[in-house]
Amino acid sequence: MTHDVLVGKLRQVLTEEVEHLLDFKLQLMEREIAEGWRAFYARELYFKQHLPPPLINDLGRLYETERLREEIERAPGQGESGYSSTFLKQLYSDTELQDRYRNFLWTGWLFGDGVPEIYPLDRTANAVVMRLMETGHEHWSFKCRADLQDWYVEATARATLTPPLLVWPKEDETPARTTSLPLLLDGNYWRAVYPSKYRIATDPAAYEATTKPHWNLQLMSNLAPDFPYDARISSARRLVFVQQGDSPLAWALMIEKPSGAPDFRYPPKLLLIDRQQKKKLSDGDIIFENVINHWFYSSLKSPRHMETELLFHLPRSRRLIDFYQPFVDEAMRRAG
Repeated sequence: MTHDVLVGKLRQVLTEEVEHLLDFKLQLMEREIAEGWRAFYARELYFKQHLPPPLINDLGRLYETERLREEIERAPGQGESGYSSTFLKQLYSDTELQDRYRNFLWTGWLFGDGVPEIYPLDRTANAVVMRLMETGHEHWSFKCRADLQDWYVEATARATLTPPLLVWPKEDETPARTTSLPLLLDGNYWRAVYPSKYRIATDPAAYEATTKPHWNLQLMSNLAPDFPYDARISSARRLVFVQQGDSPLAWALMIEKPSGAPDFRYPPKLLLIDRQQKKKLSDGDIIFENVINHWFYSSLKSPRHMETELLFHLPRSRRLIDFYQPFVDEAMRRAG
């Protein structure tokens, strides 16, 4: 079978199973929260606590499945997808649809979200966060940010292979209003209302850990020995770790420096490649890249941060591989 035929068949299979992909995304999120990784789901946890049911309705599910279809049809390394959703275009411009849309996974930009253009899609969520501010003096965005930062520091205690963070308690500031700003936009005031618990010392030597391969290679060797580093197909900007086995196709994890960036970025990308790949891996060599994406907070400022994120993302990647493998097998069967 040719590369292009297999890519096409796998896209076909995944598109047919797109509802299954969304259900797995939701199940995976609940499992990871139950395992204590709340630092990676601060926004979702806040909305689960405060929004009325349903947290996601039929229109919300349609939004999520259409975004998955976009990712399925997006070639690795490309910004544009080969799929253009009529529904998404309509949703972005139709206020009646927005009035009926519910989706705690993506509410759109709400009031107080810190972006210049407010563009709420989930109007119920927007009304809730405004009511909480007006009646409860609560700014959802700053509270989520403080929780996320505190929970992330606490999650680093799971790491054991790297030097611990230099952390000490942070002194609270007395909240003081800037009267020239509306309450909603008074960032200094809300940061004092919701202070982070911890101050982290910056270690200048730690910056090299994020720009050089050493710590990435060492941590992957210890935490993912079943994904050994493949120097043949790696490059200065792409560190590729290929799962052991003898199947024609191989799952791989790639830690990459994006174009123009001086540092490696997490999470590692989950890829499907030809096991016989021998030259440096390019975008065109990738058969499949994980489409069940999520925006995860990342703070790679030291080896301890790197280890913490791998402790979260490696089990996630293994679960995704187990989930995807039957679809890959079906695509190979169809491709002949």
